[in-house]
Amino acid sequence: MSSIFKKLISKEFGENKYNKYFFVCQKSLEDKSFDSKEIYNDIYENLKKLDRNAIRKMQGRLNDALFLAVRISKTYFFSFLFYLGAAFFLITKDINPIITIFSIILMSICFIVKTYEFLINKYCFIDAHIVLVYKTVLERMVILKEIEHSSSSNNT
Repeated sequence: MSSIFKKLISKEFGENKYNKYFFVCQKSLEDKSFDSKEIYNDIYENLKKLDRNAIRKMQGRLNDALFLAVRISKTYFFSFLFYLGAAFFLITKDINPIITIFSIILMSICFIVKTYEFLINKYCFIDAHIVLVYKTVLERMVILKEIEHSSSSNNT
């Protein structure tokens, strides 16, 4: 299981590019001189040949990923409350102990998976930085494509 942001960047640019961006960010963090120019330039070079519609679709996928990351964080608290409530309910009801134990074990496994997903997406600082650089490039490309489009419309 990987973060939403890693999945997005890997899908948009490929696993090799994601690994390159990850190691550039990691190295830069270790050196305590965070510089994202290399990643920015590489993403820009990949996107400059795309048309306006392709850039808009990429922005849509980015927005969906950001929404999903926020939703995972928001729903985790409710999952935790549900887990506690369900465990309390099962323990206080007069149900066969084997069924109660099996149910709590099954719920615990599901909750552990949800917790793992939450933690991966909550603490993916490097992936979040890569996505911020990607978002910046996309916004710049949209502005440039709009200027390009309006200047070509004015010429005709």
